[in-house]
Amino acid sequence: MSRRPYRRRRRDSLFSAVDDTAHIAARFGPVGALWTGVIGFAVFYAALPACMIAWTADRKATLKGPAAAAFANLLDQVMWHRFISPCQWAGVAILLVCSAIAIWKHLGQADLDGDDVTFLSAVSKAVSRLIGH
Repeated sequence: MSRRPYRRRRRDSLFSAVDDTAHIAARFGPVGALWTGVIGFAVFYAALPACMIAWTADRKATLKGPAAAAFANLLDQVMWHRFISPCQWAGVAILLVCSAIAIWKHLGQADLDGDDVTFLSAVSKAVSRLIGH
């Protein structure tokens, strides 16, 4: 009896948000691609983390009892490591890939195909990870 080989399933994650934004930016001209990056950066780097911080503060206010301080600290750490930091990483990656697309379109005046966009998206993710987000 043979076993089916393990395949990692594609999940909807921040990786796909960066890729989707890159494909959207590739449809626009240089200015549109740059604006797509700026808006994506603002949403992922500032707006989503601000909403998450507000939600966390609301939840911490409802905590009562002797362990409330410990749970509040745990909630802060989980939110930072699992949600806020990755959102900020995605914001930087979106800004980088859309800026690269805008420069490419401005200098080359050529349309980008799917492979070029995927390559630029991968490079932007790597650079974003290297700078610490």
